[in-house]
Order: sequence, then C-alpha cells, then structure tokens
Amino acid sequence: MQYLVEAENVDGLIPMKDVPDYINHIVIPSYEQLIKLESENKIKGGLLAGQRAGAFVMEASSSEDLGKMLRAIPFWGMVKWKVTPLQSLKSALEQDGHIAKMLSGQ
Repeated sequence: MQYLVEAENVDGLIPMKDVPDYINHIVIPSYEQLIKLESENKIKGGLLAGQRAGAFVMEASSSEDLGKMLRAIPFWGMVKWKVTPLQSLKSALEQDGHIAKMLSGQ
C-alpha cells in the first residue's frame, strides 16, 4: 500500500547552541536513513525547496509497518508528520467504471 507522507520541522525544540550537534547526530543520520529507504524503493520524494519540510510516497505493507519505518528515522520525534493512505489509480478506475455502468443502467 502507498502512503503520502509529509514532514515539517517543529520549531523551538532545541537551543541554537545545540543546533550543530542536532544536525550532526539527528538530521544527517535521518537523511541517511531516508536515502537507504529510497535505495530499497520504499520511498520516493524529497525536501520542499527552501523549507524545512519534505514529502514522499512511502510503500508499506500496513500502517503498522509504515509506523515502524517512520519511527526508525532519527528525527521522528522532532518532526510533525502527516500520513495519508493513497488509493491506486487502477482501483479508482475500476470503482468509477462500475459506478458509471450502474448509473447508466448497464
């Protein structure tokens, strides 16, 4: 199943003096984890240009599996996540085709 995953940095959680350590120990390892997931074809997406936010489509067998993958990203607790399940285009075509036939009396 595919999910649209949107992530936005939550401001004000760490003092400015701690930002270099945060980048080195949280942000960079998070990017590395996301790159690993991308190399495994589990996500496709990227950062929103000029923003501290990102979006990607994630492939997961279940919402529980998706949750495990997201929690494995080091900045999981420092980011506001929005997850939306996606319906496949093929499924939408089948459903809408069925509705059209039903409504036209076929």
